[in-house]
Amino acid sequence: MTVSSGGVPAAHGLVGGTLPLPVIDPDVLCAAVGSGLDLVFGDEQQLRLLEAAVAQLYQVVEELRLVGTGTHGVAESVHSLSALDWRSPAGAAFLDRSDRLRGRAEDLAELAEESAVLARVAIDELHVRIGQLRSSINTVKATVASAATLGMC
Repeated sequence: MTVSSGGVPAAHGLVGGTLPLPVIDPDVLCAAVGSGLDLVFGDEQQLRLLEAAVAQLYQVVEELRLVGTGTHGVAESVHSLSALDWRSPAGAAFLDRSDRLRGRAEDLAELAEESAVLARVAIDELHVRIGQLRSSINTVKATVASAATLGMC
């Protein structure tokens, strides 16, 4: 690299001549670096909050899965009542009602299990996105550190 007669640094080695290098104003660069750091640290705090929320969502999904399993167990218990010999009108009414309740319990258990599966997929997608954001934040940090170590700020 040499300085041309106009005082602008130039890079040699290009076919046909030289290419002027940009002149970086340290005041502008340092202000941008400072703003970038403020944004990164704010984003990093938001990312930590998102990670905590995802962890809580995972706990809710596990609870939902347990609800589905428990509800399925209730449906099976109610179904076992149909094996009893009900010879009275009240017994027949009870059996009819318990069959309807069993159907609703099975529907609820299925809905809980489906919701848990969908939520797990969403959690996995959030983990991927969080990893990408963390990588981007680390890249910005490395860039800022490079600018600082070069003595520009």
